[in-house]
Amino acid sequence: MSDPVDMVDGPGTDTAGAAPDRHDQQHRAEQDEPEERDERGGTMLLARMAEAVYWAGRHLERAEGTARIVQVHTDAHVDLPVGEDVGWEPLLAIAGVDSEFAERYQEAEDPDDVRAAEEDVIEFLLHGEGNGSSILASLTAARENLRTARPVVPREAWEACNNLWLGSHDHLHEAHSREGRVLWLRRIIAGCQCIHGILLGTMSRDEAMSFLVLGQNIERADLTTRVLDVRSDSLHHPGADDPYDVVHWMAVLRSLAAYQPFRRAMPARPQGGSTLRFLLQDDRFPRAVGACLTEARAQLKALPHSEGAQEACQNASMVVAAASVARLTVGGLSEFLEEVQLSLVEIHQRVDDTYFRPNFVGWEPATATQ
Repeated sequence: MSDPVDMVDGPGTDTAGAAPDRHDQQHRAEQDEPEERDERGGTMLLARMAEAVYWAGRHLERAEGTARIVQVHTDAHVDLPVGEDVGWEPLLAIAGVDSEFAERYQEAEDPDDVRAAEEDVIEFLLHGEGNGSSILASLTAARENLRTARPVVPREAWEACNNLWLGSHDHLHEAHSREGRVLWLRRIIAGCQCIHGILLGTMSRDEAMSFLVLGQNIERADLTTRVLDVRSDSLHHPGADDPYDVVHWMAVLRSLAAYQPFRRAMPARPQGGSTLRFLLQDDRFPRAVGACLTEARAQLKALPHSEGAQEACQNASMVVAAASVARLTVGGLSEFLEEVQLSLVEIHQRVDDTYFRPNFVGWEPATATQ
């Protein structure tokens, strides 16, 4: 599995998840940032503003997605009989932080101490020091990027993110128990969805929105491939008679908020082939990889100088659309998902090179007010 698409976290981002400062900038005066003019006579975002909006979308999506995966995994762990669960290590693989976790907790590793392993994994994914992809680190990064992008995002979105960040710290102690953890995770999910709703309902459909939605969809596609990669290796055993196979695949769907949409599209019980087809190729489900790539390409079309990124996005879409799910259920799924993840890295890299780097012709970010 490739490393997370997380080469940079956006301008002025601190992902350490520091304790909240009650005298922060919620009521600080808005900054007025100049905008560049493009050759079409319209205005364009500053490079650092575009980058901030892009990464705000990615980190909000990452926080929500990680919270949902941990919540569903906790529920499945409790519901399945002893010996039938897959442990807590898959959560680390999905987040792409296996090595970071091992470096911090290797001295405490004890394969016979299941409870300790659960506590360590959950702590690391929720707020672990040294984990830049933890839920609190993602919220911190989203908050910092929204603060940078306040001139182009609704004030209500910044305030909602700041309140969520403060509340997540205030109630973090509740996450030590499984019951309290589920409640804490649900608040994170609901808070992220609230911010998304504010942005969708009040933000102008301009280039800032294009970068926001672009970041969201790249992150969604990446998370979906990671869930499928990790879960499929451990869940799909051709020819095996697993009485809990349906339960496992239901957990995969719920991890991506896909269970109800899947049942509407495919009334049959979740199985490996039908679940893979739905999460890879269903254009109507917004978290399916194909649908994410379609939306990302639509947003790129609204941006100037996006030919290279569009090409990378189109190539990735063709790979997903041409995949034979029947063959993938027999073998080669991990290799296929690795190819898709590398395609997502290529899309991100072209967006980064085109819009966020100082050598982008036409934006002249050096002239921007610092």
